[in-house]
Amino acid sequence: MSGEPQLFRINPENRQSEPIKEVDFAQSGLQERRDIQEWVAANPGILGDDLLIISKEFRGFDRNDERLDLLAVDLDGRLVVIELKRDDTGPDAHCQAIKYASYFQRTSADKIIEIAAEYWDESRDDAVTQLLQHLGADDLNALNNDQRIILASHRFAPEVTSAALWLNGKVPDLITCVTLTPYRDAQTNSLYVLASTIIPVPGIDDYLVGVGQSQQSKIRGNRRRDDEVTHFLRRVGQLAREGLPDEIRPDKTSWWAGVHSGGARYYHLWYSRRPWKNWVSYQIDLHPQDDGSRWQADVFFGYLDDIPHLLRGVNVHPEQRIASNRIGVNVGPDTLDDEFARKIADVVRNFIERITPIVDDVGNEISD
Repeated sequence: MSGEPQLFRINPENRQSEPIKEVDFAQSGLQERRDIQEWVAANPGILGDDLLIISKEFRGFDRNDERLDLLAVDLDGRLVVIELKRDDTGPDAHCQAIKYASYFQRTSADKIIEIAAEYWDESRDDAVTQLLQHLGADDLNALNNDQRIILASHRFAPEVTSAALWLNGKVPDLITCVTLTPYRDAQTNSLYVLASTIIPVPGIDDYLVGVGQSQQSKIRGNRRRDDEVTHFLRRVGQLAREGLPDEIRPDKTSWWAGVHSGGARYYHLWYSRRPWKNWVSYQIDLHPQDDGSRWQADVFFGYLDDIPHLLRGVNVHPEQRIASNRIGVNVGPDTLDDEFARKIADVVRNFIERITPIVDDVGNEISD
């Protein structure tokens, strides 16, 4: 039995199903830029993601005249490089997209605002407002915290899908592959396009009933970025950064609430400068309690081997715990409401105010 998608028209008069034939874009006289690109720009949801398009046919690279099909921002603030192919990707589409994504790795928020304002033909202030609304944030600190790629085509060469699967195993969700399959209804001459995400490979967790692991498997399988815990921890991060001076306000945060074994969730706040990394960061762990309605929070800073002696005299919190490689504080347990978010944020802010200057000094020494 074929696993390929099939499209049928249902005749309401005789209640019979009538197949609609798959066609090629090229055979239908449709072009990559004039047609497919315009469809996606007008409705980026066709790619299965909540995206804000900020440029089309971008040519603003400083050392070449290469052209990127579409540039977008996702809900986590990441720049999304979108490459479109008509009926076949060829064997190297991923290489082209990776190259473009690398060009944006150091692009500032100011430059992104400029790019968006030019594309939308708006003022800088209006562009900032639209970006803030898209991110659901009070600032643009998360803008371009990372980059990712979406490839869309009627068919994918195995060289592309093999590379995408391998790369996603190294960097989760780095590349999304979406098939755009055209169908022509001979009776009405209407064209339909079926959009399907094939990578990341859709999981089976939502279709299974298991024992003691369904929630954890569901989160891991779908890497959900819009669940209650992710929203709660984003709120904590937002509250923790409020009112902090620019020089110590974290400019990088997790994309979503990751999953530990046992169903615990984790979230990072850190900086783009040395020696900060996602494992040299402020981390919030949430551990489900009892029936899952209450959560224990563990706020801690994990540090490098060459600076623990500098932190021995640091007083972050009256109930702090100092282990071999981290300083931690427990908060809760409590329900995931705004009051609990503020309690956790207050602890995180204490960490930032007392520890960030010390770690920055170490980073300056390393740079020197």
